[in-house]
Amino acid sequence: MHQPASRFRRVFGHHRVPFFVAGVAVLLCMSSLWLGLQNDDYVLRLVLSDPPLDPEWTRSPFDAFSFVDGDEELIRRTLEEGRILWWTHPKLKLAFLRPVSSVTHWLDFRIWPDHPWLMHVQSLLWFAGSIIAAALLYRRLLVPAWVAGLAALLFAVDDAHGMPAVWLANRNASIGVLFGLVALIAHDRWRRDGWRPGAFVAPLALLLGLLAGEIALAAGGFLLAYALFLDTGNWRGRLTSLVPGGLVGALWWVTYRVMGYGASGSGVYIDPGASPIEFVHAVIARAPMLFAGLWGIPSGLGHFFSQSAAHTLWLVAVGLMVAVTCLLLPILRRDRAARFFALGMVLSLVPACATFPDDRLLYFASFGGMGLMAQFLAAVWQSVDWVPSTRIRRLPLAAAFWILVVFHLVFSPLSLATTTNKVRVFGEIINSAASSLPSDPAVTDQVALIVNTPTAFISFYGPLLQALNGHPIPGRTLILGSGIYPITISRPASNVIAIRPDGGFLPPHGIPRPGHEDSQAAFHPVYFFPMLDHLYRDATPFEVGDRISYGGTVVEVVDVTETGRPVEVWVHFGVELEDPSLLWLQWKGGVYAPFELPAVGETVVLPEVYLPLW
Repeated sequence: MHQPASRFRRVFGHHRVPFFVAGVAVLLCMSSLWLGLQNDDYVLRLVLSDPPLDPEWTRSPFDAFSFVDGDEELIRRTLEEGRILWWTHPKLKLAFLRPVSSVTHWLDFRIWPDHPWLMHVQSLLWFAGSIIAAALLYRRLLVPAWVAGLAALLFAVDDAHGMPAVWLANRNASIGVLFGLVALIAHDRWRRDGWRPGAFVAPLALLLGLLAGEIALAAGGFLLAYALFLDTGNWRGRLTSLVPGGLVGALWWVTYRVMGYGASGSGVYIDPGASPIEFVHAVIARAPMLFAGLWGIPSGLGHFFSQSAAHTLWLVAVGLMVAVTCLLLPILRRDRAARFFALGMVLSLVPACATFPDDRLLYFASFGGMGLMAQFLAAVWQSVDWVPSTRIRRLPLAAAFWILVVFHLVFSPLSLATTTNKVRVFGEIINSAASSLPSDPAVTDQVALIVNTPTAFISFYGPLLQALNGHPIPGRTLILGSGIYPITISRPASNVIAIRPDGGFLPPHGIPRPGHEDSQAAFHPVYFFPMLDHLYRDATPFEVGDRISYGGTVVEVVDVTETGRPVEVWVHFGVELEDPSLLWLQWKGGVYAPFELPAVGETVVLPEVYLPLW
């Protein structure tokens, strides 16, 4: 037993561990080289294409993540052209200041536009760089060296990093984390070793991280934690050391606001500055799930639960927070580095609450989480002084030890290795649906009308993928109905079609189908999809009589819920519904199929959607 333990310490204390663990992580994600482009990757190709595929959507090399800028007149015109959804908020803004990441994608589409595997090579290099930076910082903060090596391994194989590693559009997270960790390394060298250039390198790296992605805001939390728990200077010096990073953060924030970046009108993203009360509510609802994601329960698991089951899961997550805190208290009392990791981890979760919980948001927070976890595992393994000597009293710690080892050193790397397949499955749903759209030359003179879809998020990509693949596409594609439950379609007049989804449009997450409350499944993968429709509108209510000009039609809201969600809409056309200029489609078996119009006064009910998830 002593010899393997000694070998373990020698191997993980080696100075080449940062490169070893980075290599392991890259190998686990290597299958992404054959993944190609997926969902939002196509949007990046659209906005950065040269020559422009669509001038309306083309962006500069520094602004690829500015999707909708909140211009009310532009949104109204875009609605009239049928380029966005009829329920889009009139002031929707989804604009993110990420020029550093944007340029890396611009280079991809300029240098090797037809070789996505090379784009993935670049993403894997950024991913490897972030792991090396984390491992080097662990070596500076943790002793003995083998504990730092264990923390580096835990960080490297954490499946929360899978999406940024394999999904091109999420590369910004790897870049933001890399520069954020470089800022922490430079800051530590400045404060601990007296390396004066660190006073300039740290804020510069922080600025680059913030200009790569909002995830780098987490570095500010770790800088504060450093000043409180690791810095050995007097309090005046500690507070002064935060000034360069604080100025950079303030400059970034002011620039972000003045240049009109941010999120508003969306039910998926929250701008903390514009909606502070809503953000506080989001922190309460989302932070426990994000915390649970660091310690074994996937933070996005609640998306697949019914509303009542998701509430129960939230309580479980809160219980896990309490349990983990109790487990770590002995270390937190004794070790300054542990307090640094803990506070940095918790503060990192706050900006992540600006959108729905997902493990990919834990990239920076996991630096603190894995540092803490390595300290706990090492303490229990070595039976340090605070670990109980009797077997019974030591049992909870031993159980936690093995649970964490199994979850994070067995299941987590396996999950990381399967991330590519997870992205591919969702991509295949989108690709299959897109390829089923009519593509004969005649469709260019028609308007495609999709009467039902699991989520407009899937249907949005159909024409885009067809156009990028060089296929003819309809002059306009309009999405009239969306939802996972049956949709009732009637025809009040020869030129009017009525759409009434069970449960209404834009339903809250996980609500049961009306009339089936007692038989609702607690878990189902399709519960996730309606949430995506909220990307385009928050809870801003509609009113009966609202009329939206939408791609040559007029959508009239004829019934709403108590909270102002549309229950039924009538879509008015300027021609008979049988006019050859209209191409009617429905979602059927995972693809689009022709939709047979009901006669005037008749009604049809389309069944709940089928999604080929497996």
